[in-house]
Amino acid sequence: MNFIHNSFISEYRCPFGAVPVNSMVTIKVFGSDLLNVRLRTYFNDIETSYPMNPTDYSNFYAIKIRVPDEPGLLWYDFEFNRKGKSYIYGTKPDGLGGIGQIYTEKASSYQITIYDPKRKSPDWYKEGLMYQIFPDRFNRGPDFDLASFPNDAMLHPNWSDCPHYFKNKKGEIEYWDFFGGTLSGITEKLDYLKSLNVTILYLNPIFKAKSNHRYDTGDYMAIDPILGNLESFRTLVSECRKREIRIILDGVFSHTGDDSRYFNRYDHYDSVGAFQSEESPYFDWFTFTDYPCEYACWWGVENMPNTDEMNPEFQKYIFKDPDSVIRYWLKAGASGWRLDVADELPDAFISGLKQAMMEENEDSLLLGEVWEDASRKIAYDELRTYLNGFELDSVMNYPFRETFIDFFLGTTSARSASRTMMSLAEHYPQEQFMSNMNLIGSHDRRRILTVLGEAFEYCRDAEREHYCLEPEQLELGRKRLKLISLLQMTFPGVPCIYYGDEAGIQGFEDPFNRCTYPWGREDQELLDWYRQITKLRQDFPVFQKGSWNPLETGDDVFCFERKDQDHHCLCLFNRNVKAVHLFKHPEFIDFDGLDLITGQKIALNPLVLNPLSAHIILLSPQKRIPAE
Repeated sequence: MNFIHNSFISEYRCPFGAVPVNSMVTIKVFGSDLLNVRLRTYFNDIETSYPMNPTDYSNFYAIKIRVPDEPGLLWYDFEFNRKGKSYIYGTKPDGLGGIGQIYTEKASSYQITIYDPKRKSPDWYKEGLMYQIFPDRFNRGPDFDLASFPNDAMLHPNWSDCPHYFKNKKGEIEYWDFFGGTLSGITEKLDYLKSLNVTILYLNPIFKAKSNHRYDTGDYMAIDPILGNLESFRTLVSECRKREIRIILDGVFSHTGDDSRYFNRYDHYDSVGAFQSEESPYFDWFTFTDYPCEYACWWGVENMPNTDEMNPEFQKYIFKDPDSVIRYWLKAGASGWRLDVADELPDAFISGLKQAMMEENEDSLLLGEVWEDASRKIAYDELRTYLNGFELDSVMNYPFRETFIDFFLGTTSARSASRTMMSLAEHYPQEQFMSNMNLIGSHDRRRILTVLGEAFEYCRDAEREHYCLEPEQLELGRKRLKLISLLQMTFPGVPCIYYGDEAGIQGFEDPFNRCTYPWGREDQELLDWYRQITKLRQDFPVFQKGSWNPLETGDDVFCFERKDQDHHCLCLFNRNVKAVHLFKHPEFIDFDGLDLITGQKIALNPLVLNPLSAHIILLSPQKRIPAE
């Protein structure tokens, strides 16, 4: 049966993608021998049906509608009759958009994201390059001080030791291990970061806490003394500014630590904490089920009691008061915040926090930890409103990471990867799509080199602690890492390097993915590669701001165009470990090519793609001699 709608193509839906509130959208279908073709829309549980009329083009039906004047998700599908039977047409069951399918019963509907266009993500962020640092593991500076460590901490004597969890019989962490990285240590290495063309530092939590990861906040208003002090932070900010580098801080507001001035279970602070007294000014921040020892906590982890983010006093402390946490650190020099576990923070809390940031600094950034398609994320049975225009400027693009790891490992095709990315481009407002934090490594996932080298999965923690890829695995992993990092630098969004990935660090999940940076033991070839590809992104703004258009080239070659008024680039990535591929596309017959990686002119018809290879080609029209 012939019935087609493709939401990725403007011939069928115009404009493409997310649209501002109260704007017009034209929707078309193609089909033959159809009767009673109707568009059905759903918005806030209200269904509307529109008759679609034949157009001047054979077998096309169209309707032009005005979307609602409030942000949200508009869903749509089609119903029609053919030869006396009724049918429904919607997107495929995965909900990714593009070409759909015919259903005889309930269909999977297409999505149009409706947003408020008043706010835009900061240019310094969209055009930047990010580097993530786990502060304890990056570099020891001159302010390293043994006296700053608590008595129950374990400080590794050697910087190159492997991280380790020291647990009791219950599986609880008995004491935390540290390596002694400091803020002044980061300051010492800013020229190194500048050699990687870094413009944004994302720091994992730096506030006082008991653990080495510091997601169990002890005091939001104090730098952890192990890392330094307020002066250390201000010096870091000042030196970053000299190098045009911005700092994003990690905000952990869904919970605190039980060892904190707010809960104070162990009486380590000079405050009256919620655990100590029901008269504590912090008591209503927490939810007790059997006071004081039973309380709501983050994912059942007892040392991280949950906060009530809608509590007025908590909101005053975090973002409303003039000297609140958010405002204080923005005034101290931070340029933005990354919200830990954003899906556990109410939308009203996030929008209020963002409003406070805008009042303090309109050019500040709010980045959210969201692991799925953020436009339609459902958390605790509620559809979230992250991208409506009132909350997040950007999200951590885990779909990017998962999609391209799967592609380079051969478990998904280029076509499938392209469709997943097109779905994000369709669902996200353009500002957010171009602002996605594109990561391939993080403190929450095993090291990317270990993943791409296909490390042996089934080994005990004791074996994982010292596991290294075999030489053949390492070489395969390095080749794949070069490809995926190059794709990361040329793809729409803001690339983020997890510290040490560029130096060849290996490691399984936490804590083994949090090894120290290997100063003096870097993989120099990888490091040189990262310097080259980050400079490529810096030198060619087309990779920061240009349009993006994927091209189909088979299962093994992921291909796309980037284009702006100055440059037109073709980016190709061959993941096959054996086969040579030939790329020939009629659209590029009349173009010459310059490979921006090698600096060499390159033939386009056909273009030879060797195994595990990539080409970033600057296109220019061929100069033809006119006929006499």
